[in-house]
Amino acid sequence: MLIKEKEINSIKENKVTLISNFTILKNNYDFNFISKILEENEIHTIPKPGFGNLKDIFQALRVDLSIKEFLIYLDFLKKLFKYRPSEKDGVDLFFSLVSQVGVSHIDPEDVFILGLKGKTIYKVFGTETIDYIVNENDLIFIPKGIKHKVIGITPRIIASIGLFGDRFNG
Repeated sequence: MLIKEKEINSIKENKVTLISNFTILKNNYDFNFISKILEENEIHTIPKPGFGNLKDIFQALRVDLSIKEFLIYLDFLKKLFKYRPSEKDGVDLFFSLVSQVGVSHIDPEDVFILGLKGKTIYKVFGTETIDYIVNENDLIFIPKGIKHKVIGITPRIIASIGLFGDRFNG
């Protein structure tokens, strides 16, 4: 995992931060992988509101409980940024089989989003609207309370690492 001091400081200042080439993934996160983990583990998957069938955006809940690599990312970010523990902390996978546009929303937790497959635009709304492109191995931090929209340019898989606790000062 590679994160520069400038990026660490940006996250500590609660700024949306894109980190290109944050990691080298150990697994090939493709749709065969998704199929395998859903079949082998008790991971619940729910479709997010969409148009139905294959055009839905799917969410696989709490994959950190079954896949060690995601637990490592969760633990690393939690310790690096000194988050207070919360039982809601965890890693969910979001995936879509076709390019897809999500709804604008605000998350109640800080999210670190890791690109696993495909290309995704995160449109962040604030005093100005900024588009961030997340590719495989990239990480974007979106602080809680920041309105954003997800645009899957290609079929995609992302890991959303949600941290609900506050950060320790210092």
